[in-house]
Amino acid sequence: MRLSILSNVNLDMLSGLLKKENEVFQTDGYGEWITYALKKDERLAAFAPECLFLLLDGNALLEGCQDMGSVKTVLDRSEQYIEKLAENYSASYLVVSTIDVRPEHIGAGDASDLAQASGAYWDTLLTGLAERQKNIHRFELRCLIEDYGRKQFYSAKFWYMGSIPYDMKALHLLAEEMRQVMARLARVPKKVLVLDLDNTLWGGVIGEDGPEGIVLDSAHEGAIYQDTQKQIKKMQQQGVLLAIASKNNSEDVQSAFRENPHMILKESDFSAICADWNPKPVNIGKIAEELNLGLDSFVFVDDNEAEREAMRIQQPEVTVVDFPTDLTTLPAVMAEVYENYFFTWHLTDEDKAKTMQYQQERERRKERESAVSYEDYLRSLQTTIRLAPVNDNTRERAVQLMNKTNQFNTCTLRMDELALEHYLGEEGGHLLMAEVSDKYGNSGWVSEFLYHQDGDTAVIDNFLMSCRVMGRKVEDAILDAVLKKLQADGITRVTAAYKKTAKNKPVEALWEHLGFTQVSGDEEQKQYERKLTSLPETEQIHTKMVSQRSE
Repeated sequence: MRLSILSNVNLDMLSGLLKKENEVFQTDGYGEWITYALKKDERLAAFAPECLFLLLDGNALLEGCQDMGSVKTVLDRSEQYIEKLAENYSASYLVVSTIDVRPEHIGAGDASDLAQASGAYWDTLLTGLAERQKNIHRFELRCLIEDYGRKQFYSAKFWYMGSIPYDMKALHLLAEEMRQVMARLARVPKKVLVLDLDNTLWGGVIGEDGPEGIVLDSAHEGAIYQDTQKQIKKMQQQGVLLAIASKNNSEDVQSAFRENPHMILKESDFSAICADWNPKPVNIGKIAEELNLGLDSFVFVDDNEAEREAMRIQQPEVTVVDFPTDLTTLPAVMAEVYENYFFTWHLTDEDKAKTMQYQQERERRKERESAVSYEDYLRSLQTTIRLAPVNDNTRERAVQLMNKTNQFNTCTLRMDELALEHYLGEEGGHLLMAEVSDKYGNSGWVSEFLYHQDGDTAVIDNFLMSCRVMGRKVEDAILDAVLKKLQADGITRVTAAYKKTAKNKPVEALWEHLGFTQVSGDEEQKQYERKLTSLPETEQIHTKMVSQRSE
């Protein structure tokens, strides 16, 4: 990754540690971070760092401050500088550190209280910055220092030699933490955590011990499993889908969740439950099919090594977590699972509602199975599609959707917020988003239609849709509404493309299905067109199109 480090202290040695596997831009002096904020540096801009770290030493930043009033003045001004820094380098991730203030380096009589209050005040400012500027992310420098120990982290020797505040071991720890941050920024998060039950979510075997006999109270070993469930519950609230793959009788599993008073997780927290005696690799395949998600988005946790090995061999796309030999570390391991595989910097409303949305989909499947015909099923859903131009409220979701959607994605066009802004502005592009709801609930903003005009021709740059709404003819309804809009705008011809990827097989024949004619191309890329001189009347028995600008 291309990165640069800004600081108010000398961190050249840290840059050196990261140069082995990254391109590092060497800034002009360690005290010049404010200069980079006040005026965009041409050399740094040309280098185009993917990640720009701002690591601030608390005591150097607050030098001379004797009370909270002077602290707030300095930190408020620093907040303004960082906001300008984020604007100057908006195409970069700006990772800003928390601050650690050492009381022994403060001259005030209430040094300890002032140090603590200073760090807390900066935390508040940093939270606000991250909410206002989407390219700003938080770096937990103070937590790293506290975990390692202040006395070991800092080095008086290095400080007096060259204004380097940290010990050599601390610099290595800091470099490793920065590598993890960059890895999180670069990766696509996983979606589903599949869990074993016996000796994983609780101690003991439910089939032998019964719902009251499993180990899950608030003391000793039971407390370990409770804390583990609390971590998993937190993950679910942050958008991680939970599933169960357990070799047990389903009735026993139900009784555990419904009858044990110490259970933190509930049946409603899980998007899929497979409790039977089938091989777990087979069941995880069924779960993937049920959720309509690729196996590469799954993470599997099981205390049994034989089960983990079977999963690695039979479902190699699934990420298998090493279960800890020391049970007391299990809650911490689950926290690491989230950080390593599921962490996302910004949570959308759709992320938080994922579990509920997949539960709603389960009810739809039940109705589909019992319906007399497919058309009767679609009609019974009472689907409504709201089609609206992207705006400030939906922009973040738009970027997330186009970078996470793989199966229903005609051209797999990826953009960050800056690229999207350029597409909508200089390139003259349009982005329509579709929000889908029915009698079971709201699926959220789940589809995007990108196009630009070339005379009387509309060029479809991409059409994508979340797998959550596939199989309901939502795509037909969206295109019908869009084509009618384009026709009303004076468009007489529409062109589209299909660009093959490893995962978008489901849309290979989409354009033919939607009435387009192939005009050129091969297996890897195909071009299509459709005349709009006249549009056939289509009966939308299952949708009501609402075309309006979102507020």
